[in-house]
Amino acid sequence: MAFKEALQRAIKGLAVHDVYLKHSEFFTKDGWDPKRPGDTSLVYQFMTGVEKSEVFGISEEEEASVKNFFAVYIKVGCRLVSESDDSESENIFAQIEASFVSEYLLDKDFDSSDEEALTAFAVENASFHVWPYWREYLMSTCTRLNLPKVALPVRQFTSRE
Repeated sequence: MAFKEALQRAIKGLAVHDVYLKHSEFFTKDGWDPKRPGDTSLVYQFMTGVEKSEVFGISEEEEASVKNFFAVYIKVGCRLVSESDDSESENIFAQIEASFVSEYLLDKDFDSSDEEALTAFAVENASFHVWPYWREYLMSTCTRLNLPKVALPVRQFTSRE
């Protein structure tokens, strides 16, 4: 129950401020052409995870105050592998990875040292805010690489659903 209470504290004290792409890498396997995939049966594998988070302040000279923000760095990825994947790199035919930052404005009454609430929020909520950006980025990058298009669901599902 403490986890849910911590999460609710964060939800009440944080407001989405910005979501942006921080880093990305992608490739297709040398010698492989997505237009001529051959006889290999390919499947997609996905990953999502929180890399880190931090609280930071920005001074506003006009108001002579500091606004505090909470940034969550989320790494997402998708790769196209041989269906008989044995996790060896030669079985990876394409890979797209990205890191997004989801920033939140902390309410002036929120305790920025409430690590329990911030951690709960980073783990439970931040990826939902990144999801639409990742969804668009993945689809457009697949198009640019001439890969089979990946239409992620509009809504991210958790293992609890």
